[in-house]
Amino acid sequence: MIMIRTLTKLTVLMLAVMPARAAEKPNIVLIFADDLGYGDVACYNPESRIPTPNLDRLAAQGIRFTDAHAADSVCTPSRYGLLTGRYCWRTRLKHSVLFNWEPPLIEPGRTTLASFLKKQGYHSALSGKWHLGLGFTAKPGHDLDFNAPLPWAPGPLPDLKVSESIDFSARIVGGPEELGFDDTFYTAGCSTDQQPFCFIENGVMLNMERATYRKPAGSWRSGMTAPDWVNEMVDVRFTERAVNFIKTHHESSAETPFFLYLPLSSPHSPHVTAAFALGNSRAGVRGDMVWLLDWAIGQVDAALIQTSKKDNTLVIVTSDNGPLVGSLEPGKPERTAKITNGHVSAGGLRGQKGRVWEGGHRVPFVARWPDRIPAGRTSDYAFCLTDLLATFSDLVGEPLPKGAGEDSVSMLPALMGETMRTRPPIVHHSNTAFAMRSGRWKIVFGQGERRVRKALGQGYLFDLGTDTDETND
Repeated sequence: MIMIRTLTKLTVLMLAVMPARAAEKPNIVLIFADDLGYGDVACYNPESRIPTPNLDRLAAQGIRFTDAHAADSVCTPSRYGLLTGRYCWRTRLKHSVLFNWEPPLIEPGRTTLASFLKKQGYHSALSGKWHLGLGFTAKPGHDLDFNAPLPWAPGPLPDLKVSESIDFSARIVGGPEELGFDDTFYTAGCSTDQQPFCFIENGVMLNMERATYRKPAGSWRSGMTAPDWVNEMVDVRFTERAVNFIKTHHESSAETPFFLYLPLSSPHSPHVTAAFALGNSRAGVRGDMVWLLDWAIGQVDAALIQTSKKDNTLVIVTSDNGPLVGSLEPGKPERTAKITNGHVSAGGLRGQKGRVWEGGHRVPFVARWPDRIPAGRTSDYAFCLTDLLATFSDLVGEPLPKGAGEDSVSMLPALMGETMRTRPPIVHHSNTAFAMRSGRWKIVFGQGERRVRKALGQGYLFDLGTDTDETND
């Protein structure tokens, strides 16, 4: 009898502390900015020269994390880590990013956020920048080895020859459609500065039958471009598609939970944006692109309210890596001089995009789930965006498949506003440079092709508890 009573009490206790996940699976909206800096958002930086009222309101209604870290400090490896819960340096891509016609980076059968949630009954949609490689097809009579290094570096002629050898009528393989996404609308690479410059809908490249090799307005790279492609309107199109998905899903499958992944291009270069966004910041065109990102957040939120989905939707907004320090002149590459207008995009953190310093990978992270996440909270829990896979697993109450998300640690209690113990060490990576974070300590290793200090083997050790700016070695 004593044993039965004890078990009964334990059962009641377990049921009491289990999140509502088991009874009610929330919709999940993940908005992933591109190069959004820690200092770009007003609720992180009161001195920001960019108004971000929608993101600020989201933070006031939910929780804001001050020690969140992208899985890498550049695009492709960061996105791989986010979707798979696994560091990208474990793959064939050890540095840099993917370009143009390179094959899929996410391995067939690899568990992703979308494929995991799909098995839990979710309907998953992608609207935005993919940049994780795709399976393209060569035209008959053209022999292209997509797994071999393709000749981008020598100049425009080899690149043009390869580009004109792609069969644009062939269906994409190995992309998001085979990795758990049911509804897709996306661009292949880095939306506005990597070809093909076109939208891809459910595996089909749109309007490429009359594609020409040209340089879209504002870009500094040329490529095969659809006749209706407009750089300035890419994120507007992504946002419209996301809003339409929310409304259509509500009309056709209201009882089915959904996962919407919205990886926008803003404020990545080239710094061009929709006419209605120009002049809305005091930080140049890049600042206006951050404003457009905030506008997109507002559009999605309005759709959730209109469809009565707000209360049962977990909304997360974060970034793939740190920022550039300012706006670029149209058509100029990222290594050229920047126009800042006095805006501090990294919020005083050392470094920027492409570096293992905090400015390269510490990113804004805001989450809202009404009545589940306490409003107005701020958390200093340190975590990596690889942790979202394990967190979503915890959220829906189902374990991950064996071998999935090996670098993912659930931070669900912290997301819900609770205190958590220190996470196991986080590995920071940028090209060939590495750093490691354990508790308040961060070690930056000196080795590597792009070592942070010239003397081989030398590095830095920082106490981030007192020195977030990494000034005292």
